[in-house]
Amino acid sequence: MKYILSILSAVAAVVLLISPEAVSEAVRVSAESCLEVVVPSLFAFTILAVYLQKSGLYRVALRPITFPLSKLLRLDEELCAVFVLSNVGGYPVGAKLLSELVAQGRLSRKNAGEMLCFCFGSGPGFMIGIAGMRIFGSAKAGLALFGICFCSSLLIAAFMSARCKFTLTDAPNRFELNSQTLISSVSGAARVMFTVCAMITGFAAISAVLKKIGVYSLFSAAFGSDEILPALLEVTRIRGISSSEHAFVFCAALLSFGGICVIMQIRAIAADIPLKGFLISRAAAAVLSALIALPFAKNFPPAAAETLANGSAVEPFSKNAVLSVCVLLMCAILLIDAGRAVHRGKTGGK
Repeated sequence: MKYILSILSAVAAVVLLISPEAVSEAVRVSAESCLEVVVPSLFAFTILAVYLQKSGLYRVALRPITFPLSKLLRLDEELCAVFVLSNVGGYPVGAKLLSELVAQGRLSRKNAGEMLCFCFGSGPGFMIGIAGMRIFGSAKAGLALFGICFCSSLLIAAFMSARCKFTLTDAPNRFELNSQTLISSVSGAARVMFTVCAMITGFAAISAVLKKIGVYSLFSAAFGSDEILPALLEVTRIRGISSSEHAFVFCAALLSFGGICVIMQIRAIAADIPLKGFLISRAAAAVLSALIALPFAKNFPPAAAETLANGSAVEPFSKNAVLSVCVLLMCAILLIDAGRAVHRGKTGGK
């Protein structure tokens, strides 16, 4: 394996030297996608999800949902709250919330790895904005995809809860409603956001290299499509499969799978959580979502190119992008200040 990776690294270096413009363009487009879509749709909810957990409010705020869900899944109500937030918040939210419980010593690493199998979803905002509007020209299609992926996660949750024993120790304090809780929630969400954006732009460069050396062409020859491989690598590229007649089924499967880039994000965020079961669950979730989506595929054909151009065109570097840049700059300042505070604490304020 090390020899294969060495060869691939050498090839990538040659491509970067010979054709840097293709990689630069891919990174530029990916960065714009982060600023236009990922940051606006993910950052605010990540802060909310982390704050609800750190403060303990999710034990109360989500009880109308978690109480019946806990009876259905035979799972602790608080863990059901993690499940709900993970599937409506965005791919990294589940990994972040489970990592917090592990860090607090309330959940074992083994249980966290098992829960990650179903505490994973892109959320309705991403599905409506990317899949629904940009592929099908319909918010209903995005909501339908969210419902299908949520059902897939629910089935996996039922399967895992029947096979595994999940143990969550009581919280030392019921509620932590102070300013430090909010500050740490924003800092935690900022780290998640930087990880997500860095991975997306990094995978854009990898995809450009693979396309340049002909891997896309080989995949197209083998599977009859050159649109699925980019989405398998980085899920925001799912908007490229609009020309396929099976677009709705492919979208459901790919959104449940998450893509290699998202899996790397999870690895970075949940470094202490074992991922073997999670990796297996992604294949199972993709198959489940595809099967559930199959009967509904005819109801959601891909929109015509003219419809998409008129209804969802995005100006380069629009107001969303400007606001996202401001958000990321504020996050950087906050993280730098938090790092200095930790350093001062370790050195005794010297």
